[in-house]
Amino acid sequence: MIETLLTVCLFIFALTLIILVLIQPDRSHGMSGSMGMGSTNTVFGVSKDGGPLAKATEVVAFLFIVSALLLYLVK
Repeated sequence: MIETLLTVCLFIFALTLIILVLIQPDRSHGMSGSMGMGSTNTVFGVSKDGGPLAKATEVVAFLFIVSALLLYLVK
């Protein structure tokens, strides 16, 4: 019972995380942006606050990891 619930939650979190990442605006200019030819702040992901969309992505990613670990421990 608990395994099924955790599996369903993990699946929902995975789909939500994929959607949230895909709808976020692009912050760099491809490979040239990450190699220092564009904005140097994006080399290691350092940037300004991404707003509520970025915060939602962090929360869902955390929930995804926690549910995956719980599912691993239950099985």
